Amino acid sequence: MDDSVKYLILSVITLVILVFFVATAEFGRMLDSFTSLRLNFLMPALALYLLSLIFRTYRWKLLLGNRDDVSSYNLFQAVCIGYMVNNILPMRIGEFVRAYFLGSKHNINKATVLVTIFVERILDAIVLIGFLLIVIGLNAQTLLKGFAQQYLTWGLLVLIGFFVTMFVLMVYSAHDPVLIRKSTKIITLIAPNRFKSRLINFNDFVESGLSSVRSSRSLLVLILASIPVWISEITVFCIIGYAMGFLQFYNNDYLNLFSSMTLVTALANLVSSIPSSPGGVGIFELTVREVLLFDTSNLVDRSTGAAFAVIVHGILIIPVTVGGQLLLWSNNLSLRQLIASKKQSDL
Repeated sequence: MDDSVKYLILSVITLVILVFFVATAEFGRMLDSFTSLRLNFLMPALALYLLSLIFRTYRWKLLLGNRDDVSSYNLFQAVCIGYMVNNILPMRIGEFVRAYFLGSKHNINKATVLVTIFVERILDAIVLIGFLLIVIGLNAQTLLKGFAQQYLTWGLLVLIGFFVTMFVLMVYSAHDPVLIRKSTKIITLIAPNRFKSRLINFNDFVESGLSSVRSSRSLLVLILASIPVWISEITVFCIIGYAMGFLQFYNNDYLNLFSSMTLVTALANLVSSIPSSPGGVGIFELTVREVLLFDTSNLVDRSTGAAFAVIVHGILIIPVTVGGQLLLWSNNLSLRQLIASKKQSDL
Protein backbone atom coordinates (compact mmCIF):
# COMPACT_ATOMS: atom_id res chain seq x y z
CA MET A 1 0.00 0.00 0.00
CA ASP A 2 1.33 3.43 -0.92
CA ASP A 3 2.49 5.59 2.02
CA SER A 4 0.16 8.43 1.05
CA VAL A 5 -2.80 6.04 1.17
CA LYS A 6 -1.73 4.79 4.61
CA TYR A 7 -1.44 8.35 5.90
CA LEU A 8 -4.84 9.23 4.47
CA ILE A 9 -6.48 6.22 6.15
CA LEU A 10 -4.78 7.01 9.47
CA SER A 11 -5.82 10.66 9.19
CA VAL A 12 -9.45 9.70 8.64
CA ILE A 13 -9.39 7.26 11.59
CA THR A 14 -7.75 9.88 13.82
CA LEU A 15 -10.30 12.50 12.80
CA VAL A 16 -13.18 10.14 13.59
CA ILE A 17 -11.71 9.36 17.03
CA LEU A 18 -11.15 13.06 17.78
CA VAL A 19 -14.68 13.98 16.71
CA PHE A 20 -16.07 11.22 18.93
CA PHE A 21 -13.82 12.32 21.82
CA VAL A 22 -14.94 15.96 21.63
CA ALA A 23 -18.60 15.15 20.91
CA THR A 24 -18.87 12.94 23.99
CA ALA A 25 -17.01 15.35 26.29
CA GLU A 26 -19.44 18.32 26.31
CA PHE A 27 -16.86 20.72 24.93
CA GLY A 28 -17.98 23.74 26.97
CA ARG A 29 -17.76 21.84 30.25
CA MET A 30 -14.40 20.39 29.20
CA LEU A 31 -13.04 23.92 28.72
CA ASP A 32 -14.38 24.87 32.15
CA SER A 33 -12.56 21.86 33.64
CA PHE A 34 -9.21 23.30 32.53
CA THR A 35 -9.68 26.08 35.09
CA SER A 36 -9.55 23.53 37.93
CA LEU A 37 -5.86 22.89 37.18
CA ARG A 38 -3.48 24.50 39.67
CA LEU A 39 -0.77 25.85 37.39
CA ASN A 40 2.00 25.69 40.01
CA PHE A 41 2.04 21.90 39.54
CA LEU A 42 2.96 22.10 35.85
CA MET A 43 6.68 22.64 36.43
CA PRO A 44 7.14 19.55 38.67
CA ALA A 45 5.23 17.49 36.07
CA LEU A 46 7.47 18.79 33.28
CA ALA A 47 10.59 18.12 35.36
CA LEU A 48 9.51 14.53 35.98
CA TYR A 49 8.89 13.93 32.30
CA LEU A 50 12.37 15.30 31.55
CA LEU A 51 13.68 12.86 34.16
CA SER A 52 11.92 9.99 32.37
CA LEU A 53 13.70 10.98 29.14
CA ILE A 54 17.04 10.91 30.98
CA PHE A 55 16.21 7.44 32.30
CA ARG A 56 15.37 6.39 28.73
CA THR A 57 18.73 7.69 27.58
CA TYR A 58 20.55 5.68 30.26
CA ARG A 59 18.64 2.51 29.36
CA TRP A 60 19.40 3.00 25.67
CA LYS A 61 23.10 3.32 26.50
CA LEU A 62 22.85 -0.06 28.24
CA LEU A 63 21.06 -1.51 25.20
CA LEU A 64 23.93 -0.35 23.00
CA GLY A 65 26.41 -2.15 25.23
CA ASN A 66 27.38 0.87 27.37
CA ARG A 67 29.94 1.84 24.74
CA ASP A 68 32.43 4.53 25.75
CA ASP A 69 32.50 5.91 22.22
CA VAL A 70 28.77 6.74 22.28
CA SER A 71 28.07 10.13 23.82
CA SER A 72 25.24 10.23 26.38
CA TYR A 73 24.36 13.71 25.15
CA ASN A 74 24.01 12.47 21.57
CA LEU A 75 21.82 9.64 22.85
CA PHE A 76 19.63 12.18 24.64
CA GLN A 77 19.46 14.31 21.49
CA ALA A 78 18.46 11.27 19.43
CA VAL A 79 15.72 10.35 21.93
CA CYS A 80 14.26 13.87 21.87
CA ILE A 81 14.49 14.22 18.08
CA GLY A 82 12.90 10.79 17.59
CA TYR A 83 10.03 11.68 19.90
CA MET A 84 9.60 15.01 18.15
CA VAL A 85 9.24 13.28 14.78
CA ASN A 86 6.83 10.70 16.22
CA ASN A 87 4.72 13.55 17.58
CA ILE A 88 4.32 15.30 14.24
CA LEU A 89 4.40 12.40 11.75
CA PRO A 90 2.42 9.12 11.77
CA MET A 91 3.56 5.48 11.78
CA ARG A 92 6.41 6.07 14.28
CA ILE A 93 8.75 7.38 11.61
CA GLY A 94 10.71 8.96 14.45
CA GLU A 95 12.21 5.56 15.30
CA PHE A 96 13.94 5.47 11.91
CA VAL A 97 15.03 9.10 12.19
CA ARG A 98 16.39 8.43 15.67
CA ALA A 99 18.40 5.45 14.41
CA TYR A 100 19.73 7.44 11.47
CA PHE A 101 20.71 10.42 13.66
CA LEU A 102 22.67 8.32 16.16
CA GLY A 103 24.17 6.09 13.47
CA SER A 104 25.45 9.15 11.64
CA LYS A 105 26.88 10.72 14.79
CA HIS A 106 28.82 7.64 15.89
CA ASN A 107 29.25 5.57 12.73
CA ILE A 108 27.13 2.73 14.14
CA ASN A 109 25.15 0.61 11.73
CA LYS A 110 21.69 2.12 11.64
CA ALA A 111 19.92 -1.23 11.38
CA THR A 112 21.61 -2.35 14.60
CA VAL A 113 20.49 0.86 16.32
CA LEU A 114 16.95 0.30 15.06
CA VAL A 115 16.92 -3.20 16.57
CA THR A 116 17.84 -1.73 19.98
CA ILE A 117 14.91 0.69 19.64
CA PHE A 118 12.64 -2.27 18.90
CA VAL A 119 13.96 -4.00 22.05
CA GLU A 120 13.31 -0.81 23.99
CA ARG A 121 9.66 -0.77 22.90
CA ILE A 122 9.18 -4.41 23.89
CA LEU A 123 10.75 -3.75 27.31
CA ASP A 124 8.40 -0.78 27.78
CA ALA A 125 5.40 -2.96 27.00
CA ILE A 126 6.51 -5.76 29.35
CA VAL A 127 7.08 -3.34 32.25
CA LEU A 128 3.69 -1.70 31.64
CA ILE A 129 2.03 -5.13 31.56
CA GLY A 130 3.79 -5.91 34.85
CA PHE A 131 2.44 -2.71 36.42
CA LEU A 132 -0.99 -3.51 35.03
CA LEU A 133 -0.99 -6.99 36.55
CA ILE A 134 0.13 -5.63 39.94
CA VAL A 135 -2.70 -3.07 39.98
CA ILE A 136 -5.25 -5.69 38.93
CA GLY A 137 -3.89 -8.04 41.60
CA LEU A 138 -4.26 -5.39 44.31
CA ASN A 139 -7.80 -4.55 43.18
CA ALA A 140 -8.76 -7.92 41.74
CA GLN A 141 -12.42 -8.11 42.73
CA THR A 142 -13.37 -4.61 41.57
CA LEU A 143 -11.27 -4.43 38.40
CA LEU A 144 -11.91 -7.95 37.13
CA LYS A 145 -15.65 -7.51 37.61
CA GLY A 146 -15.48 -4.23 35.71
CA PHE A 147 -13.29 -5.63 32.94
CA ALA A 148 -15.67 -8.55 32.49
CA GLN A 149 -18.37 -6.05 31.55
CA GLN A 150 -16.20 -4.17 29.06
CA TYR A 151 -16.23 -5.16 25.39
CA LEU A 152 -12.63 -3.92 25.06
CA THR A 153 -11.36 -6.68 27.35
CA TRP A 154 -10.63 -9.07 24.47
CA GLY A 155 -8.80 -6.37 22.57
CA LEU A 156 -6.63 -5.72 25.61
CA LEU A 157 -5.90 -9.43 26.02
CA VAL A 158 -4.87 -9.65 22.35
CA LEU A 159 -2.57 -6.64 22.79
CA ILE A 160 -0.97 -8.11 25.91
CA GLY A 161 -0.63 -11.49 24.19
CA PHE A 162 1.08 -9.83 21.22
CA PHE A 163 3.70 -8.05 23.35
CA VAL A 164 4.37 -11.11 25.52
CA THR A 165 4.84 -13.19 22.35
CA MET A 166 7.23 -10.57 20.92
CA PHE A 167 9.17 -10.56 24.19
CA VAL A 168 9.51 -14.36 24.17
CA LEU A 169 10.60 -14.33 20.50
CA MET A 170 13.08 -11.54 21.22
CA VAL A 171 14.70 -13.43 24.11
CA TYR A 172 14.68 -16.73 22.19
CA SER A 173 16.24 -15.09 19.12
CA ALA A 174 18.95 -13.49 21.25
CA HIS A 175 19.88 -16.89 22.69
CA ASP A 176 19.46 -18.86 19.47
CA PRO A 177 20.21 -16.82 16.31
CA VAL A 178 19.10 -19.77 14.14
CA LEU A 179 15.55 -18.40 14.25
CA ILE A 180 16.77 -15.06 12.88
CA ARG A 181 18.72 -16.75 10.09
CA LYS A 182 15.80 -18.93 9.04
CA SER A 183 13.43 -15.96 9.09
CA THR A 184 15.86 -13.86 7.05
CA LYS A 185 16.22 -16.66 4.50
CA ILE A 186 12.45 -16.83 4.03
CA ILE A 187 12.13 -13.04 3.82
CA THR A 188 14.97 -12.88 1.28
CA LEU A 189 13.21 -15.40 -0.96
CA ILE A 190 9.99 -13.38 -1.13
CA ALA A 191 11.45 -9.87 -0.91
CA PRO A 192 11.68 -7.62 -4.00
CA ASN A 193 15.11 -7.64 -5.65
CA ARG A 194 15.92 -4.10 -4.51
CA PHE A 195 15.77 -5.26 -0.87
CA LYS A 196 17.66 -8.54 -1.21
CA SER A 197 21.12 -6.97 -1.15
CA ARG A 198 20.23 -5.15 2.07
CA LEU A 199 19.17 -8.40 3.74
CA ILE A 200 22.51 -10.15 3.20
CA ASN A 201 24.02 -8.78 6.42
CA PHE A 202 20.69 -8.49 8.23
CA ASN A 203 21.47 -11.44 10.55
CA ASP A 204 24.61 -9.74 11.87
CA PHE A 205 22.80 -6.46 12.49
CA VAL A 206 19.94 -8.12 14.39
CA GLU A 207 22.26 -10.34 16.43
CA SER A 208 24.32 -7.28 17.35
CA GLY A 209 21.20 -5.33 18.32
CA LEU A 210 19.94 -8.20 20.50
CA SER A 211 23.29 -8.80 22.21
CA SER A 212 22.22 -6.77 25.26
CA VAL A 213 19.40 -9.22 26.08
CA ARG A 214 21.43 -12.38 25.50
CA SER A 215 22.19 -13.04 29.17
CA SER A 216 19.57 -13.29 31.91
CA ARG A 217 21.52 -10.83 34.04
CA SER A 218 21.66 -8.11 31.38
CA LEU A 219 17.97 -8.65 30.56
CA LEU A 220 17.08 -8.23 34.24
CA VAL A 221 19.19 -5.06 34.44
CA LEU A 222 17.37 -3.63 31.41
CA ILE A 223 13.95 -4.46 32.87
CA LEU A 224 14.95 -2.83 36.17
CA ALA A 225 16.27 0.20 34.24
CA SER A 226 12.86 0.48 32.55
CA ILE A 227 10.97 0.77 35.84
CA PRO A 228 12.07 4.35 36.74
CA VAL A 229 11.15 5.45 33.20
CA TRP A 230 7.54 4.55 33.87
CA ILE A 231 7.46 5.47 37.56
CA SER A 232 8.40 8.99 36.42
CA GLU A 233 5.63 9.11 33.82
CA ILE A 234 3.03 7.64 36.18
CA THR A 235 3.96 10.36 38.66
CA VAL A 236 3.30 12.97 35.96
CA PHE A 237 -0.25 11.60 35.71
CA CYS A 238 -0.52 11.68 39.52
CA ILE A 239 0.65 15.28 39.78
CA ILE A 240 -1.85 16.51 37.18
CA GLY A 241 -4.62 14.44 38.80
CA TYR A 242 -3.77 15.94 42.18
CA ALA A 243 -3.58 19.43 40.66
CA MET A 244 -7.12 18.97 39.30
CA GLY A 245 -8.51 17.86 42.67
CA PHE A 246 -8.83 14.14 41.88
CA LEU A 247 -7.65 13.07 45.34
CA GLN A 248 -11.22 13.47 46.64
CA PHE A 249 -12.35 10.70 44.26
CA TYR A 250 -9.91 8.30 45.96
CA ASN A 251 -10.96 9.01 49.56
CA ASN A 252 -7.92 11.28 49.93
CA ASP A 253 -5.70 8.20 49.68
CA TYR A 254 -2.48 8.91 47.77
CA LEU A 255 -1.81 5.20 47.24
CA ASN A 256 -5.22 4.75 45.58
CA LEU A 257 -4.50 7.76 43.35
CA PHE A 258 -1.13 6.29 42.35
CA SER A 259 -2.70 2.87 41.72
CA SER A 260 -5.38 4.40 39.49
CA MET A 261 -2.89 6.51 37.56
CA THR A 262 -0.73 3.42 37.06
CA LEU A 263 -3.71 1.68 35.46
CA VAL A 264 -4.45 4.72 33.28
CA THR A 265 -0.81 5.16 32.22
CA ALA A 266 -0.30 1.48 31.42
CA LEU A 267 -3.45 1.06 29.34
CA ALA A 268 -3.11 4.39 27.51
CA ASN A 269 0.50 3.69 26.51
CA LEU A 270 -0.14 0.07 25.53
CA VAL A 271 -3.05 1.08 23.30
CA SER A 272 -1.24 4.06 21.75
CA SER A 273 1.93 2.00 21.17
CA ILE A 274 0.30 0.70 17.99
CA PRO A 275 1.77 2.76 15.11
CA SER A 276 -0.94 5.25 14.26
CA SER A 277 -1.51 8.99 14.35
CA PRO A 278 1.22 11.51 15.24
CA GLY A 279 1.86 11.30 18.98
CA GLY A 280 -1.05 8.89 19.35
CA VAL A 281 -3.35 11.92 19.31
CA GLY A 282 -6.97 10.89 19.67
CA ILE A 283 -6.53 7.30 20.77
CA PHE A 284 -4.42 8.35 23.78
CA GLU A 285 -6.94 10.94 25.00
CA LEU A 286 -9.89 8.61 24.48
CA THR A 287 -8.19 5.74 26.34
CA VAL A 288 -7.10 7.93 29.26
CA ARG A 289 -10.58 9.38 29.67
CA GLU A 290 -12.47 6.09 29.46
CA VAL A 291 -10.10 4.20 31.79
CA LEU A 292 -10.31 7.07 34.29
CA LEU A 293 -14.11 6.99 34.18
CA PHE A 294 -14.13 3.22 34.56
CA ASP A 295 -11.68 3.21 37.47
CA THR A 296 -13.49 5.95 39.41
CA SER A 297 -16.95 4.49 38.67
CA ASN A 298 -17.81 7.73 36.82
CA LEU A 299 -16.97 9.95 39.82
CA VAL A 300 -14.77 11.78 37.30
CA ASP A 301 -17.17 12.88 34.57
CA ARG A 302 -16.33 12.75 30.86
CA SER A 303 -15.69 16.49 30.59
CA THR A 304 -13.20 16.52 33.47
CA GLY A 305 -11.62 13.27 32.28
CA ALA A 306 -11.22 14.72 28.79
CA ALA A 307 -9.55 17.87 30.14
CA PHE A 308 -7.19 15.73 32.24
CA ALA A 309 -6.28 13.62 29.18
CA VAL A 310 -5.56 16.69 27.04
CA ILE A 311 -3.41 18.34 29.73
CA VAL A 312 -1.36 15.20 30.41
CA HIS A 313 -0.83 14.52 26.72
CA GLY A 314 0.19 18.14 26.19
CA ILE A 315 2.88 17.76 28.85
CA LEU A 316 4.10 14.54 27.24
CA ILE A 317 4.34 15.81 23.66
CA ILE A 318 4.66 19.62 23.49
CA PRO A 319 7.95 20.20 25.42
CA VAL A 320 9.80 17.28 23.78
CA THR A 321 8.53 18.34 20.34
CA VAL A 322 9.81 21.89 20.83
CA GLY A 323 13.04 20.64 22.41
CA GLY A 324 13.60 18.08 19.66
CA GLN A 325 13.20 20.73 16.99
CA LEU A 326 15.68 23.03 18.76
CA LEU A 327 18.19 20.18 19.02
CA LEU A 328 17.69 19.46 15.32
CA TRP A 329 18.46 23.08 14.46
CA SER A 330 21.49 23.08 16.79
CA ASN A 331 22.89 20.25 14.66
CA ASN A 332 22.25 22.25 11.47
CA LEU A 333 19.71 19.66 10.35
CA SER A 334 16.12 19.81 9.19
CA LEU A 335 13.39 17.22 9.43
CA ARG A 336 13.25 17.02 5.63
CA GLN A 337 17.00 16.28 5.47
CA LEU A 338 16.75 13.47 8.02
CA ILE A 339 13.78 11.81 6.34
CA ALA A 340 15.40 12.10 2.90
CA SER A 341 18.67 10.68 4.23
CA LYS A 342 16.81 7.86 5.98
CA LYS A 343 15.21 6.80 2.69
CA GLN A 344 18.63 6.67 1.02
CA SER A 345 20.35 4.91 3.91
CA ASP A 346 20.82 1.22 4.62
CA LEU A 347 17.93 0.99 7.07
